Amino acid sequence: MGARMSSELLEISSERIDDIPVIVEWLLQMEIAKLLDKNLSRLHGNHQGLSYGQLSVLLLTYIITQADHRLCAVEAWVKAHQQILELSTGWLIGEKDTSDDRLARVVEELGKQSEAIRQIEIRRCINAG
Repeated sequence: MGARMSSELLEISSERIDDIPVIVEWLLQMEIAKLLDKNLSRLHGNHQGLSYGQLSVLLLTYIITQADHRLCAVEAWVKAHQQILELSTGWLIGEKDTSDDRLARVVEELGKQSEAIRQIEIRRCINAG
């Protein structure tokens, strides 16, 4: 008996993962997303997608891996690394979740909430000690 050839096409994609999973895991263990979501004001009622904390983890991962703090470059970077980011975080990352507008709102909210940031720093010190 001969082997049957399948007419199905197998699509293979490759993606460089570099240090992304290590940095994401480190940020998740530090509970950055949980602390920010607990202490920052709630997102606008019409907002869908990732929370401030989740967006912060993605932004920090970008900044650490790329040594770049430009918000405008994050969306393309996330798209290029979406598979490993979703696997590392367990989050479904929408197409426009990491737009520079959304990231700017996170940064703006962090700037406005000095007491929340102080509380986050205190909790991190207590948890680390």
